[in-house]
Parts: sequence; C-alpha cells; structure tokens
Amino acid sequence: MITLLISDDELKVKEALSKMLKEQGYSFSEDSIGANTIRLVKKDCIRDLAFIKDRVIELEDSLLNEKKGVLYKSILEAIEKPLIEHILERTEGNQLKAARILGINRNTMRAKIKKLGIDVSKWKVI
Repeated sequence: MITLLISDDELKVKEALSKMLKEQGYSFSEDSIGANTIRLVKKDCIRDLAFIKDRVIELEDSLLNEKKGVLYKSILEAIEKPLIEHILERTEGNQLKAARILGINRNTMRAKIKKLGIDVSKWKVI
C-alpha cells in the first residue's frame, strides 16, 4: 500500500500516481485505486492518528500492571464500544453502513452490538 499526504485535489493525485505506477510496470485495476492500492491521507488525519496512538499507549500504561495476561482484551474492550457507538451515530444507526466503515462483516457488527449491549435505536432517525 502507498500512503500519500495531500492537501487539495485527491482525484488529480490518484490519477497522476496511477499513471506513474503503470509507467513503472505496476498493474492494478482502476477500481482498486483509493481502496487497497492507493490510500490518501489528509494532514488532519495524521494528527488524529497520532492522537489515537498516544491515547492507546496511555491506556496500555495505565492497565499494564492490573491487567497482565489480558491486556490486549482489556484495551480492545475499552476502545471497541465507544468506536462502534460513534460510527453508529454517524450512520444514524445503520448497521450495514457502520460495518462497511469499520471494515467488518454485517453479522460480526450485529454480534458485537449484542455482546456490548449497544442500543442502536437511539441513533435511528424517524
């Protein structure tokens, strides 16, 4: 995967980069541009990713002694529910859209919602 830092026109950058890669002998379908072959990251996203990384490290530091042996599971539990709730809020409770954003199967999404006790109805628009 190639990650680019851009500021303005994503389409022009994708076109230029795909042309350059093709000239170098790389082959990929046009449908894959922006999905798995080329990922464009804006400046603000990099700051957000750094912030998230810092918060996960802080969480790990605070849980390390009390959660030895289950640290990975504990961190996932602390992050998973708020993340799923946030995505459900953004998708107005649409589980299929939320699953697609998270990159998980719809059935997996529903199982996680049930396991975590999330009430999807509070985000659904009437």
